[in-house]
Amino acid sequence: MDTAITRNSNDMLMKCMAESLKDKTLTFFGLNTARIVGLSPTALPAIEARETRTDTIFLLADQTLLHLEFQTTVSKEDIRRFLLYDARLTSREKQERTIRTAVIYSGDIQQAPETLDCGSILYRVTNIYMKDYDGDAEYQTLRQRITAEALLDDEELLKLIFLPLMKSRLKIEDQAVQTLELARRLKDEKQKVFAMSGIIVITDKHLSEAYKRRLLEVLKMTQIEQWIREEGRKEGKEEGREEGEAKKALETARAALKKGLPEEVVAEITGLDMKTIKKLGKELN
Repeated sequence: MDTAITRNSNDMLMKCMAESLKDKTLTFFGLNTARIVGLSPTALPAIEARETRTDTIFLLADQTLLHLEFQTTVSKEDIRRFLLYDARLTSREKQERTIRTAVIYSGDIQQAPETLDCGSILYRVTNIYMKDYDGDAEYQTLRQRITAEALLDDEELLKLIFLPLMKSRLKIEDQAVQTLELARRLKDEKQKVFAMSGIIVITDKHLSEAYKRRLLEVLKMTQIEQWIREEGRKEGKEEGREEGEAKKALETARAALKKGLPEEVVAEITGLDMKTIKKLGKELN
């Protein structure tokens, strides 16, 4: 079973998250920022012959950037790496933007450096420790809410997504699988897509191949799993299959629009242009 979450797939999942987080903030983490308006590209320019990518960058309503990094380990080199990311991010932006970086540490991390003094450069990040959140207790509360088929509020959805990083008796890999299984039981399709996308994105680089296979087992028979597999296929299909693939893209777009996904996300998932997506939307209304 192919367990790789490709760059296109990861970007697609992040776009799902960003669309769901529009007009919201991350006060759940104590980050009192302006509301989120979109997702900023995570690819950064580099002098080396390879591309550097951060975890997540949100564009906020006040035109500043919120840079998030997810960590399960602590290293003296991490903060230097984050400084390099932000320096490259600054050089990438065509206009001057304030960048705020927050590092979210998993539940077993007690302390990590917040500043790096390089003389002329004084770099500071905001550390958020998931040890302050009781993952086992939060899981039980959310399980009761989801079992009762309740619609989760914004804070509950964020708690669900970040459960794998919270302090728990379970390892992060087991938490990820357990949380994904719980998210799959959400009755609201938009919340399900948002939650499952977020869980996959924040845990991907921390999981072994064996646990990624377990995640894909949980994802079977869901629309998200189908999208991931479609995004992961190699380009350049045989000419005889092109007509069938185009038909399948239209069917996927109709299904996604019926579920209420934003048109921009549907275009990203299917590769169809916005004109076609809007036409399909009108036909369904």
